[in-house]
Amino acid sequence: MPKLHIYKNERETCYAFAEWLADLVKETLTRQGSFTIALSGGDTPKLVYKILATDYATKIDWDKIHLFWGDESFISSTDEKNNPALVLKMLIDTLPVPKNHVHGIRTDISPEASALKYEDLLKTYFNNGNTTFDLVILGMGEKGNLLSLYPFSQESHHHSGWVMPVYDKQDDLYKVTLTITAINASAVKAFLITGKKKEDVVQQVLKGKYEPEKSPAQLIVAANKPVHWFLDEGSAGKLIKPTH
Repeated sequence: MPKLHIYKNERETCYAFAEWLADLVKETLTRQGSFTIALSGGDTPKLVYKILATDYATKIDWDKIHLFWGDESFISSTDEKNNPALVLKMLIDTLPVPKNHVHGIRTDISPEASALKYEDLLKTYFNNGNTTFDLVILGMGEKGNLLSLYPFSQESHHHSGWVMPVYDKQDDLYKVTLTITAINASAVKAFLITGKKKEDVVQQVLKGKYEPEKSPAQLIVAANKPVHWFLDEGSAGKLIKPTH
């Protein structure tokens, strides 16, 4: 079952997420020597990353954190939509994360070659195992899409590998993204969603008819692994009565 965390507004939601993340890292590091995170882009994660880079700069053992990207767009590094560039600016340049703990997706080669390189990197890092990250941070679009996995894309839904190239018709650009397989192989998954414009899709994904071809986010199943949903009252408006 999804675990819901509902807060009054975006700011409260993001601060709660940062605190939850810090606790998860601390608890996990009692059992192992490092903590791996696959990062998501989007407006809401930007605020979380800013909070982590300021209020949590000394509350997390950053030298034991390994950062990976959930997806990457093949556009200029100065473009607003280039998620890793924003993350690097907010996190890597501010926090004491070792440079060799930052694992990016290459954009200086073709999307197909980049996807293969990134999958090789992940398979090497995770020893070709059946598990991937300690945490995958996910946003969700108004159509139920996540990372660069879009509705009515058979390949996105059924790709058995960990990484794949995709062509985004709406933005007219190529992207490389983690697959559903890679996401579901992570230990913990956390959606971070705010804003009233997301209330319909949140209700559909969590309480509506199971139509994963329409809403790929429904494919992120529990599978005996936690799936957390951090929502504000706007995005949870049609879901349940707020408890925070």
